[in-house]
Amino acid sequence: MDIATLIGFLVAVGGILFAMYHGTHGQFGVFYSTEGFVLVMGGAIGLAIMSMPWHATKSLPKYLAKCLFHKDVEPKHLITQIVGFAEVARRDGVLALENSVKTTDDPFLRKGLQLAIDGADPAVIEQVLNIELSSIEERHHHGKKMFELMGKYGPALGLTATLVGQVVMFKNMASPSDHGGGGEHGGGHGGGGGNQAASIAAALQIALLGTLYGTIWANVICGPLFDKLSVRSKEELFNKQIIIQGILSIQAGDNPRIVESKLLSFLSSKEREHMQTAAGTETKK
Repeated sequence: MDIATLIGFLVAVGGILFAMYHGTHGQFGVFYSTEGFVLVMGGAIGLAIMSMPWHATKSLPKYLAKCLFHKDVEPKHLITQIVGFAEVARRDGVLALENSVKTTDDPFLRKGLQLAIDGADPAVIEQVLNIELSSIEERHHHGKKMFELMGKYGPALGLTATLVGQVVMFKNMASPSDHGGGGEHGGGHGGGGGNQAASIAAALQIALLGTLYGTIWANVICGPLFDKLSVRSKEELFNKQIIIQGILSIQAGDNPRIVESKLLSFLSSKEREHMQTAAGTETKK
């Protein structure tokens, strides 16, 4: 599991629960409204499904899994791997990379290596991989859009819940109190007034909790997941650019040191210095 997603979620939810607990002395039941929950959560998910194509909706569990269980691939590790392929190709020829293709986990890298092994023209390799890159970016867009829409509609439906609750509240305020059974002592009047007050309070609870649910849904769940997918998308597309340049350099027969120099240009000066220091340490060993 992505530890940053888990820690961030627990800290955020922990802060909200802390405020709820101390504000009500542990009576969490006051924060639950079936009507508000169904209206906001069900409505937000339903409207997002309505707004997106069905294939994107079916992939929602995959998008969520990408947020929670994504395995990071650091660019420096990817560069080291590609430079290793360049050394094999330089020493034994590009055809010697056939075994490397079988052991590579990344489908994009595997596809690029196979094109180089097949002797495809550099322009063709670049074109094919860029088309693949555009396809990946489009799939990422669908995933981000699902969470963006659910977060967008959440507060609006929270406002809807507020309006529904207010309409119910005014209806109960306009209804006459139940005077039945009051008799001479007026006992029924007190009971009727209590029932009316309870009805108004229940309606007001729907109004306020609907707004609360919409805010939490948008800012604690959907918003952060949208941002997480955006970061993941940029990281993955960045790594794919490194792969494209690495494959083109290998196919051109560049010296492994030249390949490494090209790919290190993707990193910051601090990251390059760290990689070079680590390489020097391994060489001494």
